[in-house]
Amino acid sequence: MINQLYTIYDYQGLAKDLIQQYKLVGDVAIAQIFQLPRSIMKQYDYVIPAPIHPNKLAKRTFDHVTFVLDSQNIKYTQIFETEERLKQSDLSKRARALQHNPFKIKRDLELENKKILLVDDIYTTGLTIHRLAELLIVRKIRKIDALTFARG
Repeated sequence: MINQLYTIYDYQGLAKDLIQQYKLVGDVAIAQIFQLPRSIMKQYDYVIPAPIHPNKLAKRTFDHVTFVLDSQNIKYTQIFETEERLKQSDLSKRARALQHNPFKIKRDLELENKKILLVDDIYTTGLTIHRLAELLIVRKIRKIDALTFARG
């Protein structure tokens, strides 16, 4: 389903510490570290971030993915919403895979023959990206790629 996965950092050591400081403590200045490659971003008709549930957004006070996009003036289109779900990092790979797809398309766009870039913070099992792609694949999209801040 995903043609190409781009990542900026390996999710270990300092990169892992910085991502946790950014997401969990709300140190938004760290967003500057995640410089997204403009040459890659320009290749896509739509840049679509992974969604955050409203309850998590209220608790965290910012959307950690779209904040990076906004801070770099990268145009994106949010078409997804998500059900509230357990924290993925607390689940085993098997437990994650057994959950139903928590994502839905909330905004319908004409995506046929378009190139889509999905953006998320961390790619571990790939389940979030692949579940988002599942919802898009039936729309005869030319290409679906993904970009994450880190891969672990």
